[in-house]
Amino acid sequence: MSKVCRIKNNLISSAATLALLVGTVAFAQPLQSNNDFEPTERRVRFVSVMAPLSNIHDWDTFATRLRTLKSNGVDGLTTDIWWGNFERSGDNQFDWSYYKQYARVVEASGLKWIPILSFHQCGGNVGDDCNVPLPSWIWNLAPASEMQYKDERGVVNNEYVAPFYQDIYPQYAEAMNSFSANFQEFSSLIKKVYISLGPAGELRYPSYAPSTGWNYPHRGYLNAYSDAAVRDFRQYLFTKYGSLNAINEAWGIFLNGYDEITPPNDGDNFFINGRGTPYGRDFLSWYQSVLERHLGRMLDLARHHLRPQLGAHIPFGVKLPGVHWLHNSPTMPRAAENAAGMVDYESLLRHIKSEGAHLTFTCLEMDDYNKWNAPFYSAPKTIVNKVSSIANRIGLPINGENAIAINGYPQRYDEIADVLSRYQYESFTLLRINNIVDSWGNPTQEMWPFLDKIVR
Repeated sequence: MSKVCRIKNNLISSAATLALLVGTVAFAQPLQSNNDFEPTERRVRFVSVMAPLSNIHDWDTFATRLRTLKSNGVDGLTTDIWWGNFERSGDNQFDWSYYKQYARVVEASGLKWIPILSFHQCGGNVGDDCNVPLPSWIWNLAPASEMQYKDERGVVNNEYVAPFYQDIYPQYAEAMNSFSANFQEFSSLIKKVYISLGPAGELRYPSYAPSTGWNYPHRGYLNAYSDAAVRDFRQYLFTKYGSLNAINEAWGIFLNGYDEITPPNDGDNFFINGRGTPYGRDFLSWYQSVLERHLGRMLDLARHHLRPQLGAHIPFGVKLPGVHWLHNSPTMPRAAENAAGMVDYESLLRHIKSEGAHLTFTCLEMDDYNKWNAPFYSAPKTIVNKVSSIANRIGLPINGENAIAINGYPQRYDEIADVLSRYQYESFTLLRINNIVDSWGNPTQEMWPFLDKIVR
């Protein structure tokens, strides 16, 4: 270890010891002088940190934590703006007071702000430590069979309004319009606005929700069984083929009516034997197309309702999930990805690019250790490399995140640094502030590897 490294490690150790001795006495001294952060040394131009999921109650301490980030070279803070908070009381009854206070504290810290218009719930997924459901009045707009996801087991999911329900888009438009009107004064503070497109804010189906009984590394469940979903599938096929006779000819079967067209009635058999059939290819093509259609609708709303007041200089971001398990399964390869709606990455990325949005991808901290090991067959590094390569090749701006908290495994920062060094990433966002700044505003032991591998 170099002398410089020993000195820096000693600084961290001393800071941690002092924190234990003084208890609530907070300090925000940088581990490294800002003058040491040379732009030419950085792997990405912009580094941000995810804010806590739950509401802030002690604004002074929160401000101290943000100053610690800023003094150590972090550029921005990413914050979920929960639909279940800002429009909780009723349709068109917006309350932005909490998030305006939030924006002012971020502004005072010198950080940039990256809000996520979080039209999904908080709770029920890995790492969720809060419970913010969607506004309850939303579910009175239409029957549940139109608005909810429904999987192959008959289990429904309320994390996000299913994109089969077309009448929800005016609600999103109203929310975006209200946000832009109320935060126009912060347009110079806002670096980017993320648009939530599904569970956990990602463009996907809720195929692997622990709250509905899913356990890793199960393939996850297809979510195509609500009345609205089945109707949408049939309409897709009619539009593609024009007649039932043409469908029968393409599939090599004989159906008497459109009501006989259904999603797969046996998920395991479909992923083992059915995906390669004409029916299977049509089903998966439709399944992903629903997500792409939703992507287009939401970004069109963002352009019309956010950009005029916030300004054309603020880009929009969208997130794709890192569904890495079963990628190399000998019996059902990529089944977990497909169940989540990730069928053709190139098509998805090209659609994101065509909408003028920026992509964020996750799992940058993971390796391929279990790539060929049962029952996982997990290949996150392979998927990250694939998505990164496509994005760079087609000119899609790409940003990275870690999927789960690093929590004392510094080698995971090496994995992140490896990806950032090999591909052209615009930014990286660390999940989450609690890992590098404690509740009193002190740098944790994990701050140094974060700075060493990512920030500088």
